[in-house]
Amino acid sequence: MRKLTIILILLGTSLYQCEEKPVYPDVPIINYESFFLYISTNNLNQEVLTGKLNFSFTDGDGNIGFEPWPDTFAIGLPDTQRYNLFLQMYDLEDNEFVKVPEEDGGYLKYIIPYLDKQPLSGTISVTIEYPIIRYDTIFYTFFLYDREYNRSNIDTTNVQILSGIELNN
Repeated sequence: MRKLTIILILLGTSLYQCEEKPVYPDVPIINYESFFLYISTNNLNQEVLTGKLNFSFTDGDGNIGFEPWPDTFAIGLPDTQRYNLFLQMYDLEDNEFVKVPEEDGGYLKYIIPYLDKQPLSGTISVTIEYPIIRYDTIFYTFFLYDREYNRSNIDTTNVQILSGIELNN
């Protein structure tokens, strides 16, 4: 009876270990989940319009994210070696969406922290603060790079209407 119990435990353990891992391509894939706005309070106790972007991702070789670098090390490196998540804002002007220029805050760059697990899947949340509401109706396109500089697909948020939002500052 004791041998049978040990055999059943070993058999159960080996079956558990044989569970197949999902297979994802080595190029990251992102999938938009949500983008919503809310009013929050910043460190200066001022109301700030805040956006929260959530998206899922997969990466077969699990090489998403960068190790933190000292600020001085990154000077002179191209953006794709300093950042790995990029968002482009579009604004509605004369019934047509146009890119908001980088100098006007339309091109955002973020660093996803170092992740290393094969295969890799999860959800990333990005917080965007709007201390001044300049635009009426916006959406973002976004993509990411892995450490081998494989660029993911480009995904798009839903449209957000900012007109009528009042901040008490």
